[in-house]
Amino acid sequence: MPTNSSAPSPAIPISVVVIDDSEDLVFLVRGALERSGQFSVVAEAADGEQGVLAVSATQPDLVLLDIAMPVMDGLQALPLIREKCPTATVMLSAFGDSSGMPQRALSMGAHGYIHKDGRIQALPEQLRVIVAGVTAQRAAQLARAQAAPPASPETVT
Repeated sequence: MPTNSSAPSPAIPISVVVIDDSEDLVFLVRGALERSGQFSVVAEAADGEQGVLAVSATQPDLVLLDIAMPVMDGLQALPLIREKCPTATVMLSAFGDSSGMPQRALSMGAHGYIHKDGRIQALPEQLRVIVAGVTAQRAAQLARAQAAPPASPETVT
């Protein structure tokens, strides 16, 4: 059953799809996220094509998406993932020098960018903060939309 909602409850783990071609990294990420008790990895994929299918099937709250992968890279998969699951928070990730990549990822619809050379132990808290921020931003947008007066029809005289 899809777990995506507008505001994940602290009692309900944030559902995650991890899309990365490094089995070792996926193992470490899954372990760190699930040990935190705040996340549940509901699917894994080794390339963007499999990732799009996994996201479509599970409708997660969060997608961790590697940029450099075989078959379909993260930048190719990103718009498809946003189309299949528009409410998911999508974080792109990569190793090494990524000059200009964070801005490019954001302009393409990602909610953030994580350097893979960071500390794996810090990942759950970083992601929790980002998901909370995206959720708060969506709630504020919804409140503004509901508070806006309805458009009045034009009067033709």
